[in-house]
Amino acid sequence: MALRWNSEFYMAMEHRDLQANAMALNNTGTYVLLAGRRYIAIRNLDDNDVDNIKKFPRQSKYDVGAAEWNHTDYNSDLCVISSNQRLEVLTWRSGELTQTHSLRAHTRVITDLNWHRTDPHLLASSSVDTFIHLWDLRDSRRPTSSLSAIAEASQVRWNYVNPHILATAHDGDIKLWDNRKGTAPVLYLSAHLAKIHGLDWNPNIESQLATSSQDNTVKFFDINNPKKAEYVLNTNAPVWRARFTPFGNGLVTVVVPQLRRGENSLLLWNTANRATPVHTFVGHRDVVLEFEWRKQKGGDIDFQLVTWSKDQSLLVWRIEPFLQKLCGHEPDESKDLDSDDIFESVEIPNKLSQKSQALQQEFSLLNLQIPKMDVLKMDLVKRFCTVCAKTNNFLVLLQVSFPTAYPHGVPPTFQVLQDSSIDDSTSAKLLQTLTHIAQQRVLKNRTCLEPCLRHMVATLEQLASDLNDKRRYDSPYFEPPNLFGAYNEDAYIPFPRTSGAKFCSVSTLVCFGRPTVSRRFATKMDSSTPRALSALGSVFSSKRPSDTITISSFYYQTQRNRPKHINTAHNLFRPQVVLYDTSELFYVNKQLAGKYILDGDVGTLCKYNGNEAARVGRWDLVQAWTLAELVSGPQQAEEDMHCNPFGTQLMKFLIEHYASKTDIQMAAMLSCVFGKEHEHTNRKQSLKSLLSPGTQLIPGKRWLKGGSPYHTIPPADVVADGWVFPLLRSARSNSLDNLRIEDNSIVPLKVNTTTSLYEYYKQAYAEILHRWDLLYERVEILKYMCVPGEIHKGVEFLSDCQHCLEPSRNCRCAACKKLSLNCVVCHISVRGSSNCCLVCGHGGHTIHMQQWFSSYEMCPSGCGCRCLIETGTVLSP
Repeated sequence: MALRWNSEFYMAMEHRDLQANAMALNNTGTYVLLAGRRYIAIRNLDDNDVDNIKKFPRQSKYDVGAAEWNHTDYNSDLCVISSNQRLEVLTWRSGELTQTHSLRAHTRVITDLNWHRTDPHLLASSSVDTFIHLWDLRDSRRPTSSLSAIAEASQVRWNYVNPHILATAHDGDIKLWDNRKGTAPVLYLSAHLAKIHGLDWNPNIESQLATSSQDNTVKFFDINNPKKAEYVLNTNAPVWRARFTPFGNGLVTVVVPQLRRGENSLLLWNTANRATPVHTFVGHRDVVLEFEWRKQKGGDIDFQLVTWSKDQSLLVWRIEPFLQKLCGHEPDESKDLDSDDIFESVEIPNKLSQKSQALQQEFSLLNLQIPKMDVLKMDLVKRFCTVCAKTNNFLVLLQVSFPTAYPHGVPPTFQVLQDSSIDDSTSAKLLQTLTHIAQQRVLKNRTCLEPCLRHMVATLEQLASDLNDKRRYDSPYFEPPNLFGAYNEDAYIPFPRTSGAKFCSVSTLVCFGRPTVSRRFATKMDSSTPRALSALGSVFSSKRPSDTITISSFYYQTQRNRPKHINTAHNLFRPQVVLYDTSELFYVNKQLAGKYILDGDVGTLCKYNGNEAARVGRWDLVQAWTLAELVSGPQQAEEDMHCNPFGTQLMKFLIEHYASKTDIQMAAMLSCVFGKEHEHTNRKQSLKSLLSPGTQLIPGKRWLKGGSPYHTIPPADVVADGWVFPLLRSARSNSLDNLRIEDNSIVPLKVNTTTSLYEYYKQAYAEILHRWDLLYERVEILKYMCVPGEIHKGVEFLSDCQHCLEPSRNCRCAACKKLSLNCVVCHISVRGSSNCCLVCGHGGHTIHMQQWFSSYEMCPSGCGCRCLIETGTVLSP
């Protein structure tokens, strides 16, 4: 057990033998209870004797989960602790601690407990068993009321102002209860998406509740308007507890103890300005387990905060007037006492002033084992520290001077002493960096000595490493110095990959890399692939200054101009590209793609396709096509296809099966033939179901597929959201050629994702066919698409209709409905492929244009335009 002193916490006691994880402070602030599995201890905080502590052994195999002292004067000698499923009520009288009640009703571990603020007999407890029990000590045999919450209750808190309101936390939700209104909650709050660790009512505002959560936030709710949090305080770590201060607009937070991330400080916030903490309480060497406010004594303007940590130390912090002002509280300084009166009852050797004590604490906590750094001198009177940092090439003597107001917003000053071995430029950069780090720390009222010293050592190590690299690159083996450009440019440019593999097109694997002989050669030379371009020359360095090696010369010089040793290296390291046919690894088959048909009735094409599958040895496909032929046979009526489990449903499962096996070819073929989502038996009704209300099917109007023929993969939102059209089950005779509507567009219907997957299979298979150069087969698949293609976006060349002179995108004019272009060679209307001059606008059939301009230069219309030359001039940059 030890006693430590500091300007902020004037009392610090360590009790490592207790191994306590729960703390409670009585209503007068005189006694503190510390409870663990082995001991329960009581300490008088008004007595500065370090040995003044009472220990009471516990005979239990369970640890203490929570502890709290009764808040009323009537039962001020009562305290309660939770141990597994039981509550133990203890009485502290005449220096003895005795158990008076044992409360048993929970069936799982108790998570929290809370005494009523005004009723001396009422106690609430919460548990993992989802129940919140309300106990009256006058009849402790059973709870007076049990509140069922369905979900685990992790926190319970009585309202400070309203004696009937109770708040409980359940994962990320809050429930409010009124003990006058039965066992049902009166209000429900969906507060956080993560678990709530702490609850606290505002001691002055009845309706304000603060919740701390695993999601790194503290939220403030007004229970009169519970739909949305009033405001949110964001932190850098999950918050274990957040409690209001007894003064101003303050709030104190601590991180979750289970994290053990080195965040051992408490943060003081002003809830009116939540951007950053106004103060940080630094002193604990491990995470804080519990903290409570000590009752303010008469005539004292300082508030006190009592904290208990995992490091088994108890600290009592003094909240001075300047900290209270930061939280919006104006203390009455007329009641101020002499600050030295606080320490009169304690003998402190070599008593120092308050600021000196803060610096003494920082000096005492400084880690003297920082690598490559020695502390030469620490002077509390003159308030400075001198350190020495040594690396391979640098020696830095640094003096740090601390102003009187440090660390409350005022950073220390840094000075590099004369015996240091760094130049002025490096010294200036180092001082600038240290000053910046110090300013960032003191803005949060945090000390900065150790972080600054560690950063200085890391900076010097990096400078030494860079210097060594530069010297190595400047050696004679790397002549000329600008062999691969400036060092700062190439040293951080990664070397190109020397090997890799990628699937290209369909069923083709492209691999590149160095040959085996080059790897053996590199091994003999004790070399490996360089990490940067600047290191390339170390593998094959030139012995003659006249031989310059660059990236381009290394790879592209001819053998006649390349030095002999470089020529050898070039031959050895020449990359190799190998193409592998991996078609046997995939289910898609190019031979089948060229043989499959979609013409004729369904039964005939299924039989034909099954025979083609047998030719390539795909007997699983033969079975699938045979089932498809049986399903589509003449004995199956249209209405039976949907009701019979061996009809449409069987085909649906077959499509899903082949899609799950990545056989996109078979899934797409079956989708073209049997992809039908709706259950209407009449085909005319099916087509009408595609249209928006008021749209009619008018003969003579075709639905034309728009968009670029090369854009075959549908947009992600089309597939994901399901905005597609129901598919048709029939073959060529019922494809999109017969779908005639009034306009070129159609309003999509929202359907399930099964239909959208059918469309995706067709699009994906069409893309595969395009890569195989099977363009006719690709067009056949696209005819069965029920989703219009994406409209082309980009540069388009439109021709003016020769009849009405309106711009026309297609061969038929949208305005006058006539063919918009006549061939200038054969004078026949153009329905297929055409080409036109960009200058004179004349053109015609592509084949006629090719034949004409193979013999002539002038336009066949007689306009005098040299079409090929003029068009080339227009397109030239």
